[in-house]
Amino acid sequence: MRPCGTELSIPHAYALLEFLRHEQMTVSELATMLAIDRTNVSRLCARMVEAGELAREPHPEDGRARSLRLTARGKKLARAVDEQSAGHFDRLAKQLGGSVGEVVAALDQLARAMALTKEDE
Repeated sequence: MRPCGTELSIPHAYALLEFLRHEQMTVSELATMLAIDRTNVSRLCARMVEAGELAREPHPEDGRARSLRLTARGKKLARAVDEQSAGHFDRLAKQLGGSVGEVVAALDQLARAMALTKEDE
């Protein structure tokens, strides 16, 4: 199992989750959201198209671009990733002695403290 609670690569899992949030995207838009090089995202999307998870179609506003969207198979996989990921993080939070919300709040507080410490340097 990978850290996101699935056997998929982390970029693959996150790409599926982004497509759940945004019905259609270009490779460039997805690359920006994932903060990954466009070339690597393009290869990932090509594999997802080949696996039947994504459909590639003409972009509705830009004739030069291609738009990507989840297929029925992709939606099913994305929903499974979402559920597995939520369960995975819930189990992690319990190991840390709290709920997901409490752990996220503690991490936010830690990030703020680190930022303040960095400003003092």
